Amino acid sequence: MNHSKSKTLIMLISLFCFNLLLISSPTKLGDGIDVTPNTRVDITDVVVVNYTLWVENLREDDQEGTVYVVDPDQPVPTDIIDDFPDIRVPPNAGFREAMMGMRAGDTKNVDILASSGNAFNNVSDPFYGKNLYYQIRLKEILLDSSSPPFTPFSIPLFTPLLILFSIILTALIILRIQRIFKTHNIFGLKHQCHICKKIATVKCGNSGCEILYCKECFLEKGCRICHSNMMVTLRK
Repeated sequence: MNHSKSKTLIMLISLFCFNLLLISSPTKLGDGIDVTPNTRVDITDVVVVNYTLWVENLREDDQEGTVYVVDPDQPVPTDIIDDFPDIRVPPNAGFREAMMGMRAGDTKNVDILASSGNAFNNVSDPFYGKNLYYQIRLKEILLDSSSPPFTPFSIPLFTPLLILFSIILTALIILRIQRIFKTHNIFGLKHQCHICKKIATVKCGNSGCEILYCKECFLEKGCRICHSNMMVTLRK
């Protein structure tokens, strides 16, 4: 293998390894799956919400902030807190369930009866045992944790193998183009000179040899195999 081919091969291998490192690098939870205008809220999503709360028909609260949509009885994962330090969980299960299926920009009015078990059910809560009325305005979905649709890229190692295949195919095309420029022998359909690899136009006249040459190489030293000086022109 000559120097230029070795250099090309090293460059292609380096490119493949670089792409493999990019693909195999871990994805932060905060990166999430791409959020679209049609993304609907689901469990473990992170959203920016504004809500107004009435307790027994009396307005008590008007808040806005980043919310982690999860069961309030479950702790917020550390990596979520790292990515969203100002996050807070919804105030009760009814609030969480009301946000399910909402999209950014949606507004929803919801009644949560104390008898439903989804309101404030802890005796230490100031609104324990009272009926609630929320007006919820979902402003933005920051992290969509829903499962992405299956694609071939979901298959382990599919992407790096695809990149490797693309690099190999590109290398073969480059080598083929180089061969065309050097020999004018498209796709190797024509015979090559034994010496210079250009298109063969003659062959050794020795019936036991018949090695192919271009005319220039044969006239220079004759046949390099049997040392015959007999030359036969090939048919076009």
